[in-house]
Amino acid sequence: MGSRMERKKEERRAAILDAAEILIAKQGFESMTMDQVANEADVAKGTLYIYFKNKDTLCAAVNARILKLLNEHIQKQMSLHSSGSEKIVALETALIGFSIQNPQKWKARTELYQMKLDDPEDPNVQESLHEANKSVQMMAEAYRQGIKEGTMLPDIDPVTTAIYNRMALINAFTPTSEQKKLLEINNISHEHYLSVSWNLTNRSTHIKPSIREESEKSVTEHRSIEEITKEIKGMIDSMKLSGENAVEIVESWAILSKILMGNPVFTSVERSKERVVNHITSCPVLFNEEKDVHDVNNSIEGCQRYCKIVVDTLNPKYTQKFTKRICAGDDYCESIVELKGSE
Repeated sequence: MGSRMERKKEERRAAILDAAEILIAKQGFESMTMDQVANEADVAKGTLYIYFKNKDTLCAAVNARILKLLNEHIQKQMSLHSSGSEKIVALETALIGFSIQNPQKWKARTELYQMKLDDPEDPNVQESLHEANKSVQMMAEAYRQGIKEGTMLPDIDPVTTAIYNRMALINAFTPTSEQKKLLEINNISHEHYLSVSWNLTNRSTHIKPSIREESEKSVTEHRSIEEITKEIKGMIDSMKLSGENAVEIVESWAILSKILMGNPVFTSVERSKERVVNHITSCPVLFNEEKDVHDVNNSIEGCQRYCKIVVDTLNPKYTQKFTKRICAGDDYCESIVELKGSE
């Protein structure tokens, strides 16, 4: 009997949390009322106070539950990698992957950033802080490991850096209303904003260059194909990107490129599962129109290498090639992704 009662109690608590999460994501935690939660959960308002003494502790419980799921996702992705640098990239992509796969939870989580934690003795508040700190410590430990391995800058403070970079990346992925307006005024796409944030975050801690910076260097200065492949594969796995055919490969490639490189502007002139032909009219790699011949050659080499690794990692049965290039004087880049043997 006791077990059944406990199960009923947990189910009712979960229903209340589900209802609160929906309302927080929809209208924000400040506008949400306990009456609305009771109606959404189909329970008496008095029942809410059996589980949560006020709205703040209920919101803290919602936040704790979301963070617990997020941390489990992050931990799973980080465990697939051995080096500190790889674990940091895995954590970053796990955040993005979680937000893509769980839009309601992510929206509720971002709404709860402004929540005041005024009752540190409440177990729900304590759990919320515990889960938030858990992700910080996972990131900090990866920084410590990277410092020992020589891939991270030796003078960074792991915990402080983890707190700052974690919040910076989340904020870049979910900008405030003011930030959105500033981006709009300055004609900056959200994808480019996220790309810059991603690279600033990594550049501030890593000794080795990110993929974006490597596109500006000659291939001889790049990391090995194995290192880059592992980084890209971690991102693909974390965000659950698919590449069963040419269409899916191009769609996944576009998502990766927006994060790592910036926002390419392209149109598909041919599109089937076996073959996709895109005309890229704006390349994020060529942001500087005054590049000399040496820089252009490096960009061509770096771009070719990056594209080949992405396609090979998504599906080795397909291949990618450029038949026209902006950096070679053409009006657009013509990129062809097709099934091997079909050309």
